Amino acid sequence: MARIYGTIGSLKSLKSELETKGVTRFNSVGEINVFLSNYNLEKSAIINDTSDQLEKEYSETCINLEQKIESKAKIINVETERIDHRISDLRTKTDLIHSNKNDNFLKKLISSVKLYFLKYKVNHFVKNKTRLISLSVKEISKNIKNDELFIKKYKAEKEQLIKQRAKSKIEELKYIHDVLENSRNLIAGSLGENLVVKEIKKLSNDYALINDFNLSFSHPIFYKKHNQRINSIQIDHLLISKAGIFIIETKNWSKSSINSLSLRSPIEQIERSNFALYIFLSKNIVLNEHHWGEQKIPIRNLIVMINNKPKAKFKYVSIKLLRELNDYIKYFEPVLTEKQLNRIINKLLK
Repeated sequence: MARIYGTIGSLKSLKSELETKGVTRFNSVGEINVFLSNYNLEKSAIINDTSDQLEKEYSETCINLEQKIESKAKIINVETERIDHRISDLRTKTDLIHSNKNDNFLKKLISSVKLYFLKYKVNHFVKNKTRLISLSVKEISKNIKNDELFIKKYKAEKEQLIKQRAKSKIEELKYIHDVLENSRNLIAGSLGENLVVKEIKKLSNDYALINDFNLSFSHPIFYKKHNQRINSIQIDHLLISKAGIFIIETKNWSKSSINSLSLRSPIEQIERSNFALYIFLSKNIVLNEHHWGEQKIPIRNLIVMINNKPKAKFKYVSIKLLRELNDYIKYFEPVLTEKQLNRIINKLLK
């Protein structure tokens, strides 16, 4: 299997774009593609799950309501018995004081005070019996009322309830979908570059792929062909092999995009990268092991189109479909030794 280094550039850009907008649920481009394909299914699943949860809640509420009504009745009975027993007990004590004849003034006074408080308590319990019983079942009565309201609303407005409960999840799902729709170009680029990496992985260990290869120059390189200075270059994939180096740019374009005048041709970009890379290699790597003299490191320009490619042929660059990629790469004979190959790889990875 080919050696792979680095992360796909468009994937890094896509991840950064999504994280900036708060979308963190995806770990790969494949997951994004599945989400977009199954968006409507996932939305339906949210509705169905919400409906199932609501149905379950309704059934449980009906059962719990019966239990709460039974519990309330028991509490009322217990509290009623407690109050009645308390009233009876107080009246017994009152009768006892009435029956106790005592001529002693002090004892009579004390008995009168006791009798007053006993009668006060009796009157309190008799007068407030209903309120006291209501207080004992206040919390459970509140819960029963809430359950009854829920059951009534469920029966009358079930579909509306489902929509209300699913609303936040549906809105979140739609937000993610809209973010992805606005990132279609990055997604297409990531998918294309990912397919290229998968294809190149099928090659042997004699090949090394550096994804999102970048070079910056402290002193800009003058590019005479286009009368410009190059400060840096970025290459989708840099493939190093014994046959030389392949600069690979990936385009996941439709037929209409290929023919569109608004999209910039990738050929100028890849030629620019080739020139800058040639200057860098010339200054930093010398292959003088051959007895004839210093060896050249071949650099080939390659644009990989995932599904569609132009019919025209162009100078300085080969354009291949994804399915043609590996056969094209393997066509070239090796000109570098294992030692030279590893030296180039190590230098480019620094």
